[in-house]
Amino acid sequence: LHVRLMQQCRSAMAVATFLATHPKVSGVRYPGLPADPSHAIASRQMSHFGGVVSFALADATAVARFFAASRLVYEATSFGGLHTSAERRARWGGDAVSEGFVRLSVGLEDAGDLLADLAQALDTV
Repeated sequence: LHVRLMQQCRSAMAVATFLATHPKVSGVRYPGLPADPSHAIASRQMSHFGGVVSFALADATAVARFFAASRLVYEATSFGGLHTSAERRARWGGDAVSEGFVRLSVGLEDAGDLLADLAQALDTV
C-alpha cells in the first residue's frame, strides 16, 4: 500500500503541475501546489498530498471530448482503484461547481504515459 500511495502522490503532483500550465485548463486544485489556497495548511498537516486533482475545462462538452479522447482516464464515480479515473462533478447536481469541473483520481500508470495521454486528450477540447 505504501508503494502504491507514494506512486499516486508523485504522479498526482506531476499531473497537477502540468494541468496548472495548460491553456485549456483553469482552477487547478491540488494541495501540493504552492499556489493552491490549501497548500500552507496541507504542508503542516501532510507529508504527501494524495492522488486527487481537480480542475475545470470550459464546459460539459469540453469534458465529454476530454473523456472520449483519453486512453488512460476512465470515467467513473468511484475513486481509489489502480487506474486513473475521473468524473464531471456537476452531472450529479447539488454541488456549486461549474459544468466543466473535473475530479481526477490518479492511478498507477507511468507518470510520463499519463501526462502524454492528458496532453493529447486536452488537444481535442
